[in-house]
This record gives sequence, structure tokens and C-alpha cells, in this order.
Amino acid sequence: MPFERVWDETCPRIWDQWQADGTRYTIQDLPPEDDEEAVKVLLENLATDEVLCKLQGLVDDPASMRGMAALWRNSVALRMSLACYAERDGARQLVAVNVCLVKEKGVEPQYDFEGEKYKNVLDAVVHSEKKANPLEYLGLDKALAALGLTVVREYRGAKLGSRILSAREPLCRALGIGGTTTIFTGIAAQKSAARSGFHSIYENPIKEYADVGLDYPKDDERVVKIMVKKYV
Repeated sequence: MPFERVWDETCPRIWDQWQADGTRYTIQDLPPEDDEEAVKVLLENLATDEVLCKLQGLVDDPASMRGMAALWRNSVALRMSLACYAERDGARQLVAVNVCLVKEKGVEPQYDFEGEKYKNVLDAVVHSEKKANPLEYLGLDKALAALGLTVVREYRGAKLGSRILSAREPLCRALGIGGTTTIFTGIAAQKSAARSGFHSIYENPIKEYADVGLDYPKDDERVVKIMVKKYV
């Protein structure tokens, strides 16, 4: 049976909570009522800043932006995504989002897309994942995967990315998921993952995507990493 999250009266569950500089932070399941706010945060912060999206000029292609938003809406509806809230002076703000879903052995992801630039991003992700086969490496039938992690700009530098990545562990343990895998395209994201105990199992320069016929620069030496962490 395909994995399905049971969303009941115990949800949303809190996975981490702390205080710093007069702000109280909470990392928890993203609740349904904040799905649209989460998509807005992703469009305003990830679509503009993530390496592959920037190379494709995604924000200048309305069709691709619609396609990305649709995928995120469908993904957060699976109720596996994590949200970080900041509370200060009685106000609560969604400041970071990690779109998560369960990757299962023998189940190929089906990405419906709108927009050629968006298709190039997804095709690059699929290319790297096929090279690495993270489930086989981890020796698992399923693992928590992700389709984006972003922190709103004014909260960057507070290591919220690392805290969210670390919060995947209690989420996974509670749901019987033995590990996690993600493609990290930026240096800052790769460093955050390493701080949270992830290690790289496959790396490719962005120019490799051009070598297989995708629309990427042929001289881009920046490295994309597939990184994993096992919990069992």
C-alpha cells in the first residue's frame, strides 16, 4: 500500500521549539489552513533564489511559475511538509517551509508540469536521482524526500534551514520512516544539510545537465549534491 499520512486530532504535531533573541520559534507540521501562505513564501523566496530556478529564469516565465505552484500545492496537501513559525510581540509569522513527501521503492514520481523552464528544473532533478538511487543506498523501501526548502530573507542567518532538516528526524521516527534524501543545489543548503548530519552520496556539476541535452550552461562548475541521512 502506498504511504499515506494519517492526519487526526493529534495534528499538527510540534517537532522542535526554542527561543532566540526575543523570538520563539516552532517547527511543526504545516497545517492545511496555511497551505496557500506556504506556497506564497516558496514563490517569493525559493523560486527567485534556488540555483536551478535562477539559471532557468523561472520567475520571468508565468507558465513555469504556475506549474511550480501547482506542484507545491499538491505536495503540501500530502501533509508531510514542515513549517517554521516565529513569534514576537504577539505576532506569529511563517518564516520557513520544507515541502516534503515520501519517496517509495518502485514508485516513480509523476511530475505534471506547465512551462518549459520548469520542466528543465524537474528533468535535472530526475537525472541526478536516477544516477544515485538513494533508496537503494540507504537500504530502505521508503524515505522522506523534499521538493524545496526556503527561509524568508529577513530570517536567513538564524540557521533555520538546519533546524528544519534536523526536525525531519522526529517526524520520520514517529511515522516509521527510516531515512531522508534530498537534492541540495546551493552551497548554503549543502552546508546546512551537513550540519544536520546529512552526507553526500552523489555529486554532479551543473554542466552535466547540458551534456544530457538539458538547457543549462555548459561551463557551470557548481556542484549539485544528493545528500542522505539514515535514522535506523
